[in-house]
Amino acid sequence: MHSQWKQIIIIMNQKYFIGIDISKEKIDVAIVLGDFSILAERVVKNEPSKIESFLKAFCRKYKSDHSDLLVCCENTGIYNRPLEKICDRLGIALWVEHAVKIKRASIDMRGKTDRKDALRIAEYSVRYQDRKVLYKEPSGRIAAIKANQKVRETIITNRVAIENQMREAKSHDPELHKQLTKAYSPIIKALNKQLHRCKKEIESLIEEEPQLKKNVQLMKTIPGIGMQNATQMVIETDNFNRFQSAKHLACYAGVVPFANESGTMVRRQKISKMANQKMKSNLHLGAMAAVRADPELKEYFKRKVEEGKNKMSVINAVRRKLVDRIWAVIQRQTPYELETKTILSK
Repeated sequence: MHSQWKQIIIIMNQKYFIGIDISKEKIDVAIVLGDFSILAERVVKNEPSKIESFLKAFCRKYKSDHSDLLVCCENTGIYNRPLEKICDRLGIALWVEHAVKIKRASIDMRGKTDRKDALRIAEYSVRYQDRKVLYKEPSGRIAAIKANQKVRETIITNRVAIENQMREAKSHDPELHKQLTKAYSPIIKALNKQLHRCKKEIESLIEEEPQLKKNVQLMKTIPGIGMQNATQMVIETDNFNRFQSAKHLACYAGVVPFANESGTMVRRQKISKMANQKMKSNLHLGAMAAVRADPELKEYFKRKVEEGKNKMSVINAVRRKLVDRIWAVIQRQTPYELETKTILSK
């Protein structure tokens, strides 16, 4: 069956659209039908057992199957996890959308309560159901790598804060610096030890999965892409199972400029803030390294700047080139150097 017809059938089968506004302690639920009429509104504790009981009770009451439901919520980070786990376990379609998209699409923004927000999310899911991107629970290995990466980032943040404090004291208060050194040295030593453990654990998890290992190695053949960039890429893309094209990935990473025009006024293209900031930051560091290590990109950067282009715009263009290169080596499963030689020889 053609994929377009499959999509239409999925939309037709989903009779109930559930908008959920998530907070730490509770979730506000609004259930609407395809004609935007409100079926029910509830408040449920943000706990896996309570959420599961609510969804099962709803299906029993309305004699519905789990495939009849489309649940939509904003991305609130860790507070989403109970809902994500339950929807994955029950096989319920879950759409985790960017909060800014829902806000900008709302027709009525008068007043703000959790109840109203849930209703706005439900209405958004009905209006834009053809654009939904369903949540997929990452594999256990990817989840473990992500957890270790989060620990690593937290350790580095705290270590930098301590080191900055010691550096400032050294230049302005030698006595204080001696006291801080005595107090912080064991802590820095412990942080470095744990940082090394996280690094080894991430490397071990990658080594144990052949395709994961190969994808990381392929990305590292690209100038400017190191272990951290490659690791972040496999985490955010679920080892490249979440995206359909290089452009889709580039938009998600926030490196695609969009037109900024109004009437006869044409301004410089702008990058959307609706992006994965962590991936964008890593690509920025990769781009800075690439213009130093890659003769082709170094020449490209120099030429564009001499033409009068804004330096940050050129760096962003390099970030986009890195995404395209990453996508190419992953799709073709060949190292970047070999890929380049093949293209040049044609």
